[in-house]
Formats: sequence, C-alpha cells, structure tokens
Amino acid sequence: MKTITALMVLTLVATISMSSAYAIEGDGTSHVEVDEYPFNITVEEGGSMTLHNNGENTINFVSHGWFDGTVPANDAIALEFPVVNCGTTCFVEGMYYISDLNGMQQSTIEIVKPYVEPPPYVAPPAPVVVEPTPEPVVEPVVEQVVEQVVEQVLPEPLPVTEPVNFGATSDVTLGSFESISDDAIFNVPEYDGNVDVVTLQTQLAEVTAQFNDSITKLADQKVAIENHNNQVQSLNTQIGSLNTTATSVSELEQSILSLQLEKEDLNAQIVSLGNQTAIQLATIESLQSDTTLDVKVSDLESQIVTLNIANVTATTTIAELNAKIVSASDTSILDGKIANLEAQVVTLTNDRDQWKQLANNWYAVAMDQLKVMVDVLGL
Repeated sequence: MKTITALMVLTLVATISMSSAYAIEGDGTSHVEVDEYPFNITVEEGGSMTLHNNGENTINFVSHGWFDGTVPANDAIALEFPVVNCGTTCFVEGMYYISDLNGMQQSTIEIVKPYVEPPPYVAPPAPVVVEPTPEPVVEPVVEQVVEQVVEQVLPEPLPVTEPVNFGATSDVTLGSFESISDDAIFNVPEYDGNVDVVTLQTQLAEVTAQFNDSITKLADQKVAIENHNNQVQSLNTQIGSLNTTATSVSELEQSILSLQLEKEDLNAQIVSLGNQTAIQLATIESLQSDTTLDVKVSDLESQIVTLNIANVTATTTIAELNAKIVSASDTSILDGKIANLEAQVVTLTNDRDQWKQLANNWYAVAMDQLKVMVDVLGL
C-alpha cells in the first residue's frame, strides 16, 4: 500500500498520553482527539485528527486508496484531511472506512462541510423624519444692495440686437437674455429674470456640486478605463498563452476525468469491501458466540496430533524404502552376491557328485556282499 505523503500528512506525535480514559473530544469540529479504538468520528473538511494508542499492542490500520499508519503502544499519530492543494486525493465530503490489520476491526471517518454561522440579525433602521426647510427670507436691504451693484456695473441700457440662447434651462428661474453688438466692450445682455441672491447662490452651489461630482466621476472613470485597458492587455496575453497550451489543457482534462472515474470506481470498491468486512465481522462474532467451536477445535487438534504421528511414521518408512531402493540399485553388491551364489552352486555340485559316487561305490560293495551271502553262504 503506497502512502500518498503529498496529500496526506502522517506525523507521529512524540507525546505520550497520560490519561487512561477513553473518549472522543471535538467530534464534528475541525480537529478531533481520539482516545478509543476502533472509533466512529465526524471531521470538517480541511480538518485533522489525532489517534492516541493507550493500549498495550501496536495499532496497524489502512484506508484503502487513501492512507495507512502504525501507532505503537503509548504513542499517537496525527492525520490531516486537506481539500485544497491536494492533487487528486482530496478529502471531500463523504464516508471513509479504516480497517484494522491485526484484529479486523472497522472504524469510520465522516467528512462534512464546515459549519457556517448565519449573519447576525440587524433590525431595519427607523424611519427618518425630515423637517421641511424654511424658505429664506430676503431683507429689503439685500435687494437695494443688488440694485446699486447693477446700476454701478450697468450705468445705462445697452443696444439690443437679435436674441441669443445661452443655455438657460428655465425662463422662470433664469429669465431671458438678449444678444448685444460686439462693438462696445460693455455690451452685455440685460437680465430681466429673478435676481434673488439666495436663490442664485443656492442654484450656483447645486450646479457647482454637480460639476465637481461630474469631474470626480470622470477622473474615476478615466482611472477605471486605464485599469480596464491594462486588464484587457493582460487578459489578451493570458489568452494567447492559454491558446498555445490548449492541447495540454485538453489532455489534462481527459486525465482528470479518467482519474475521477477511477476514483469513483475505487470508492465503489471501498464501499463494497466495507460491506464485505461488515459481513465477515458478523460471521466472526457469530463464530465467537458458538460454544461448540471449542469441542471442534479440540477434535481438530487431536486429529492434527494423530496426523503428525502418522506423518513421522510415513517419513521413517519412506526413508527405509529409499535405503532399500538405493541398496537394490547398487549392482556391484548384487554382482558380488551372484558370484558368491554361483561359487556355492559349484561347490554343492561337486559335493553332490562326490557323494553320489561314494553312494554308488557303497552300493557296489553292498551288492557284492549280498551276492557272496547268497551264492557262498546260501542265505
């Protein structure tokens, strides 16, 4: 099992847990402290966990396709679950299964989206009551001062020619203007409209404010246009660069799609393996609860002992047979035995012939004596 160290950081924690209590702290948050095994926890995306081994045996575990690890007794291990800058192995929302390599125990880690606190409630503002602005009251003295200023500037009426429109927007507020001849330096139009100073100042202030606002907007728009032009040039450069790497991007997209399909297939296999593991665990628990297994195990152990004895006997017999086969296959020994037997046959044949001759000789003697006894003695 290859550990993907670039995507999953496995850091052994050197601190030894001094607590003997088994608990899970921070379940459902961005970091979970686990002091029990096996475990079932929930961690937010991009979070981490620390597994403490408070037992006496080493913990060996694996999450197929994701990570594996080893935790010695009285030690701990830290696991991180990144969702950014993690390549093709990112721990997105879902269920992840962890199998114990020693006791076939099953643990789960559920990755969930981080909790986002809703914005605080802000009450709508209370309605603002705007008091009507009183109209300014112009004292007669102000009107007299205006008339004196006009008389000083315009001591006498000027000749009038054809009317000229100077861009007045309203005859009511600005009055009407008439053109004058260009001969005299003091040829100015005579204003017949309202010359209320407060009104003119108010209108002038409004126009000035609008003009200043327009100038500010024009300056901002000019800066924005320059920024947009720079962005357009930068985007054009990026588009040119992207166009040159379109083939590579297409190949990367195909690779990513293939990896995603492979990941989905592996996830399906992991789910299937998890289901099979659950079934096997249920079978193991059922077998553990079966009281007849001890008797069956005892019988099997007796059979194993008997078979071991029979195996030893068979091994000895095979060794003896092999020795006999080796002995029988040695022709020099057989040839010696055959020669010895042939010599014995020759010796026995000679002895037989001698004994036969001796028997014949004694037979002749006996016949001669019998003949003497019959012929001479008359017996």
